[in-house]
Amino acid sequence: MTDYTYVKTEKIGHIFRMILNRPERLNAQGAQISWDRRRAWHEAMSDPDVRVVVLSGEGRIFCAGRDIREQAGGAPDIVGADEPVADLGFYSVPETDIPLITAVQGGAWGLGFYMVCASDICVAAEGARFAMSEIPTGIIGPALFPILNNLPWLPGSEIVIRGHQFDAQRAYELGLANHVVPADQLESTAMDLAEEIAGLPPVHVRVTKQQLMMARPRPNTYQTAISFPQAMADLRKLDDTMEAAKAFAEKRTPVFKGR
Repeated sequence: MTDYTYVKTEKIGHIFRMILNRPERLNAQGAQISWDRRRAWHEAMSDPDVRVVVLSGEGRIFCAGRDIREQAGGAPDIVGADEPVADLGFYSVPETDIPLITAVQGGAWGLGFYMVCASDICVAAEGARFAMSEIPTGIIGPALFPILNNLPWLPGSEIVIRGHQFDAQRAYELGLANHVVPADQLESTAMDLAEEIAGLPPVHVRVTKQQLMMARPRPNTYQTAISFPQAMADLRKLDDTMEAAKAFAEKRTPVFKGR
């Protein structure tokens, strides 16, 4: 298997393991690691022998979201930019018929939370925390769509608007995590589930996943193609957007002025 700059991959039987490998930055998603995920997904989806993907993170945090420090300082050059990649799609995970299991330790925030929302099974370690912290960090994120499409309005809107953290047990109660296990059982539980799925009739699994994707509620074409991209573009122009990133990088309280 291939080790990319910030993603490790491993194939065990019919299971494709994808491990975010930037622990020194809490697996925060900058230009390079996002590109590496696209390359890793291309690798998995190009292999007809792969029946399930297990996505995890190296170190103490699954994924702390986007790299706000990189956002404030400018994107680096991308290694391997000429290699074939997969389209990560609206929720930062490809729309693929391969089932995806996420194994979450420590925390899944922002883009990490998107990947959890896009997975088919989420296994969370006790003590893991979740958040869609887009508004506090000066951006709007597409995770609001799976949240509001799969949760009752009140808890969903609170998660989106406040951007607060909540624990694995609350995620389980809301239906955002399938299993909550002791941290030392996280990997074995995810792999046991993957082995179970890999042992099922593979064509039946893929066709069922296809049908599930088509049946899943999603925003309408106007919102995804016009309204949401325009909202994102408008927010990126605001002084408050840069202030949020700078304040995070400088470890200070932001001062928002509504412009």
